[in-house]
Amino acid sequence: WHLDQLAGPPYGSLKLNTDGSCIDNACAGGGVVRDHTGMIILAFSSSFGIGNSAEAEAKAMHLGLRLCSERGLSISFMELDSLFLVNCFNDLWNPPWAIEYILRDCKNLIPSHASVSHVFREANGLADRLAAHGHTCQ
Repeated sequence: WHLDQLAGPPYGSLKLNTDGSCIDNACAGGGVVRDHTGMIILAFSSSFGIGNSAEAEAKAMHLGLRLCSERGLSISFMELDSLFLVNCFNDLWNPPWAIEYILRDCKNLIPSHASVSHVFREANGLADRLAAHGHTCQ
């Protein structure tokens, strides 16, 4: 068992986990949407070009929310392993200018009832692997 398979959302809810990756300034990201049974509803990986780790995390979050919105998937929970991004999104910290507009758009995409919280990397395993896979995407 992986930790990320153990903590599903409550019955009838969807949870989005995202992660960003930055290797030598090359950014990528990925994520997964699961239902209360742990079934994967949506998974994605993408390359984001040049940037830093905060941009990779923010772009992965944005892509996940956009894909959910386009598919009519209303998530109730979102988890990231970047405490920095979670705190910026939840208005506890001021975001760097490079990701401020991305976070603003994320706030427009996420359902108003949804929560965004931090999760340890060990509990975000599939999103982490999908983010790493994003480096191979064109």
